[in-house]
Amino acid sequence: MADPKQGALNPQQAEAVEWRGGPQLVLAGAGSGKTRVLAAKIAHLVKEGSVRPDRILALTFTNKAAREMLERVHSLVGADLQGMQVSTFHAWGLRFLYRNAHLLRGMGYPVPFVIFDRGDCRNLVKRISGELGLDARSSDSGYLMDVISRARAGRDPVSLEPDIAERWRDAYEKYQSALVRQAALDFDDLITIPLHMLATDRDTLERERALIGWILVDEYQDVNTQQYHLLRLLSGKSGQLMVVGDPDQSIYGWRGADMSLILRFEEDFPGAKVTVLDQNYRSTGNILGAANFVIRNNAHRREKNLWTASERGHKVHVLLARNDKEETAFITGEIERLVGDGYRYGEMAILYRMNALSRAYEQSLLENAIPYRIVRGVSFYERREVKDVISLLRLAVNPKDAVSLDRIANVPPRGLGKKSVSLLAECLATAAGDPESLWKEMRDNPPGKGKARAGALSLAEGMLGVLRAGTIEGAINFILYNCGYEEYLRSEFPEEWEERSENIREILSVMPEGDIAGALAEAALFTDQEISQGDGDRVNLLTMHAAKGLEYPVVFLVGFEEGVFPGIRSIDMPGGIEEERRLCYVGMTRARERLYISGVMSRLLFGNFQRLPFSRFIFELPQDNVTVDDRRKAVGSDAYSGGNGRRWSW
Repeated sequence: MADPKQGALNPQQAEAVEWRGGPQLVLAGAGSGKTRVLAAKIAHLVKEGSVRPDRILALTFTNKAAREMLERVHSLVGADLQGMQVSTFHAWGLRFLYRNAHLLRGMGYPVPFVIFDRGDCRNLVKRISGELGLDARSSDSGYLMDVISRARAGRDPVSLEPDIAERWRDAYEKYQSALVRQAALDFDDLITIPLHMLATDRDTLERERALIGWILVDEYQDVNTQQYHLLRLLSGKSGQLMVVGDPDQSIYGWRGADMSLILRFEEDFPGAKVTVLDQNYRSTGNILGAANFVIRNNAHRREKNLWTASERGHKVHVLLARNDKEETAFITGEIERLVGDGYRYGEMAILYRMNALSRAYEQSLLENAIPYRIVRGVSFYERREVKDVISLLRLAVNPKDAVSLDRIANVPPRGLGKKSVSLLAECLATAAGDPESLWKEMRDNPPGKGKARAGALSLAEGMLGVLRAGTIEGAINFILYNCGYEEYLRSEFPEEWEERSENIREILSVMPEGDIAGALAEAALFTDQEISQGDGDRVNLLTMHAAKGLEYPVVFLVGFEEGVFPGIRSIDMPGGIEEERRLCYVGMTRARERLYISGVMSRLLFGNFQRLPFSRFIFELPQDNVTVDDRRKAVGSDAYSGGNGRRWSW
C-alpha cells in the first residue's frame, strides 16, 4: 500500500492544497491523508510567498496533532516558521487573553489567572452542590458541570450570561463567583471570553484579523457553536479559510460538537470549494467495504465511498459467541496465533464501547501471560503525585487558589486541620498584593496558634521557595527535596515511591518552558491524549472514542450487543443511533490489515449476567466482506444466510 506521507499528492489532495479562491471544505475520509494535506497547504502558502508564516493560524483539537502538523510543515519547508500559530482552540484562546489582558481586567476578570482543569472544576462544583443541598441527581458534579458547559456553549457571542435553567441558577452564579475569587478561568472561558471580546469590540476584532492571512482547521466535524462563531469572526469577508473533516467520524455530539456545521458549510460560506478525499491509504479492501456498508445506513451524511488501491486482504472475522468467556478465550487464542505468524503484541488493539468492559479482557490476558496496557486509562495529570506537585506550583503563584490549598495544605503533613485550612483560605482570599508579598506576610505573621501556626509558617516558607526557584525545573526540585515531598512518597508508598518520583520528573517533559505561571497555564490545556503511552510490546486496550486518530494492524471490536453497543442511552436518544454507528465506523477504520468483531449471547456486566440481542451493526455487515464464526450452532440456533451485497438475514 502506498504511504500517503511519501511521494506526490494524489489529484484530490493536490486540488485541496492549491486552491486559493476563498473558503474551502475538504471532506477527508478515514486514512485519506488529511494531516498531510493540511501540512502541504501551509507549506504551499509559505513557499509561494503570499502569506508570511506568522500570519497563518492552524487550529486542531489536541496538542499532539498540533505538534505533528508543525513537524510536517518544517520537513516540507525547511525554513524559519517562527510566529506561525499551530495550536488547539483553547491554546489560541489562552494566548489571545494574554495579548488582551488589559481588556480582561477591565471586564472584572482576574489577571494574572490560573486555569482550572476538569478535575479542579468538578471538585468546585461538588462543593457548591453540597452547600446548596441539591438532591442526589442534581448534586452529581459531572452532570452539573455538563449543564453549565452546555449553557455557556449555547449562548449568544455578544453575551457572557448563559440561558441557564432557573434551578441551576444559584449553582452557576456560585461557580462563577468562586472562579473569580480564586483568580481562575476554566476551559470554557478560553473560548467564550475571547469570542465575546471579538463580537463586542470592533478595534480588537480588526487587530486580531490583521494578524491572520489564512485559517486552517482540522477535524471540523468536532467544532461546537462557540468555536464556529469564533471562526466566522476571525475569517471575516476575506474567506481565507480551509476546514478539513469527515461527518462520518463525528462522535463527540455528547460533549457539544455540532455535526450540522460541516454539513451546512456551503450555506455558511457561499461559493466554497468542496474537495472529497476518498482514497484510503490505511485499510485493506475488505475492511473498507464492510465499513462503507455500515455507515451507508446513516441518513445524515455527505455521500462518500472510501476505496483503496491495496489488496482486498483478509475478510472481517465476525464471532458470535455464547458468552464472554468464549469470546475472551477466542481473542487471546487469536492473539497468540497472530504472534506466531509474525505480528507483535503492540500491533494489536482491543476496542470497547465502555471502560467497564475492559475487566474481562484484562483477566483473560493476565491468565494467558499476554502483556497489555490500558491506553489512556488514567490520565497522567490525574495521578495523585502529579496533581499534588502541580497544586503546589499553582498555589505558589496564586495564593487565592482554594482548590489547590485544600489539596496540599497538609502534603507533606504540616499539622493543619480543616478549620486551620479554612482560616488560611480566608486570610489569603481577602489579602491584597502580589504572590510573593502575600506569602511573606503569612510567613512573618502566620495565623492560628500552636501546630496550626507552625503549619502556616511551613507552608508559606515552602511557597516562597517555589517562587524563588524561578523555573519549573528548579521549583519541582525544590518541592521534591526541600519541601520533603520525596520523603513523603517514601513513607506513604514504600513499594512504588520511585515510580511516583519518576512521574513527577516526567512533568518536565510535558510542561512548556517559561516562568512558572505561564507554564502552568499552558500545561492545563494538555490532556492524557498528549502524554506518551510509553514503549513496550503490549496489546493495547482502549475505548473506541480514545482510538480516534490511531491505527493498528490488528483490531478486535468487542461487545457488539444491543444496549452495550449501541449504548442503552443512545437507543432512544434523537440522533443517538447514528452517532453510535459513526463510532462503529471509526472503530472499524482503525484496522489496517485484520479486523475482528464479536458479540455474545450472555455477558457478566455490572455484577449480573446480561442476555442481550446481538448489535444491529452486525446485521448491517455485507456478506462479501465477512467471515462468520457462529458458535451458537452448539445450542441449535441458525447460522447467517444472505445474498451477495445484501445484509445478513436470520
